[in-house]
Amino acid sequence: MKTYRCTPFIICFVVFSLLFSTLVYSQESKVIATCVDDSGNPLKGVKVEILSLDNKKVKDKKSNGDGIAELDKIDSGIYRVVGRKNDYAPALYEYLTVGPSQETVTLELKPGVDSLLYFEDPDRIQKALDSLTLAVQAMQANNAAEAEKLLLESIELDPSNSQAMLTLGTYYFQMTQFDQAIETLQKTEEMAGMFASLPAIPGQIEPAQLAKIQENARTLIDAVPGYKAELAIKQKKYDVAVEIYRGILQKNPNNTDVYYDIAVALTYAGELDKAMSTIDKAIEIAPDNKDYPNLKKQISARIENQAIAKAQAALDEGTGLLKLGKATDALEKFQTAIGLLKEDKQAPVWRQIGKAQAELMQTDAAEAAFKKAVELAPENEIDNYMNNLAQFYLESKMYDQALDTMTDARMLKDNSADQVLMDIVDRTKNNNPGFAKLVLERVIEDNPQNLDAHFILGELYYIDYSDKDMDARARELLTHYIEAGQDPERVNKSKNMLVLINRRSE
Repeated sequence: MKTYRCTPFIICFVVFSLLFSTLVYSQESKVIATCVDDSGNPLKGVKVEILSLDNKKVKDKKSNGDGIAELDKIDSGIYRVVGRKNDYAPALYEYLTVGPSQETVTLELKPGVDSLLYFEDPDRIQKALDSLTLAVQAMQANNAAEAEKLLLESIELDPSNSQAMLTLGTYYFQMTQFDQAIETLQKTEEMAGMFASLPAIPGQIEPAQLAKIQENARTLIDAVPGYKAELAIKQKKYDVAVEIYRGILQKNPNNTDVYYDIAVALTYAGELDKAMSTIDKAIEIAPDNKDYPNLKKQISARIENQAIAKAQAALDEGTGLLKLGKATDALEKFQTAIGLLKEDKQAPVWRQIGKAQAELMQTDAAEAAFKKAVELAPENEIDNYMNNLAQFYLESKMYDQALDTMTDARMLKDNSADQVLMDIVDRTKNNNPGFAKLVLERVIEDNPQNLDAHFILGELYYIDYSDKDMDARARELLTHYIEAGQDPERVNKSKNMLVLINRRSE
């Protein structure tokens, strides 16, 4: 992925301090506290205290018969509201924001004994800090279970420590427990922001540090979608990843790295056309980014490979049909394959098209297809493709074209045309003497000095005698060989054949 990168546990976020301060406004307001028991019944005589987080000033008032305590002339700011009554555990309402209007809270007191609240107990605060320290050590040792246990313990002991909240959110983030991470980090952001707005208190975290905690929480919250998408890609849930990335893009339409990430996800999903249009958008917005063209090349290669695979499937299917004698159906498959391939990859398909058209007696079209295959064939395979063309000519009894192909310079390599043709004669003179004669006539035409060709052709005409013209040609060839030949055995044999030719001509 382009936009997001996993990092080690962000231990640098951890600052071991407690947060207590307040913000004071000029306006005064009223706070009405309703005190009830755990059944919802009004409680009379509850001492309600409202504590400013700024200057630590406290105002108090007891609830009346309706459980109501009205506290007047309360400055705007942030407060804790505490209710205490004999035989009941204290009730706490934290972070009441008092503005210019009247505020109301409900305090539910449960049976129990009076006790210190967490922010009133220095030992408890210290234990919370100790747990946070041990949690960081556990994280450094990659002991995830112990780290989570200690972080939850620290926050339970001191719910106001935004640094512990940030560390827990970071832990969930690193463990890819993203829903829990977001919930925890949102609380961190809200709490740190609230405390950062209060005046600094000596010995406690500075507002600037709290603002940094708030910023770090927001950074992680914003990063979650990208990491979710990466996780979805690892799990091969590409459609989920694309949906997440598109959500990110809605918030920042010009973030070209997100376009890049979407293109990657679409590529993995095999939606290559969409991937190409997406990376083109990134290149349009940021043409100087070198990573984008590289990805485009990779997508192009995949598109080509995908097309090759489809073409190969069509080619294989068509070849199977051709073997079954279904040339028309095969031709349709071959034409489908051609449409999927770049021209420089089409040679094998044109060869099969030629075979199918030959089966259908479409001779001209077949010849054109075999020639096209030769034209597009890789250099190291050209002789193979020319052999196919020559075989087509032979099967179509187009012997001159076959011989032209067999003696093409691209076929000869280190051999001479005479040598190639004489090799053909050796292979065909017994089972296809008619063709061997044509080959030998070509040899003599191209090289009148080839005496072996004169002797073998004269012998074939002598053996395959059917009319006087053949005898005349045989006499001409054998006479030439006798006059110039250097092999006494063949010279003598030629003389004997001439005697017999002359006898049967009488």
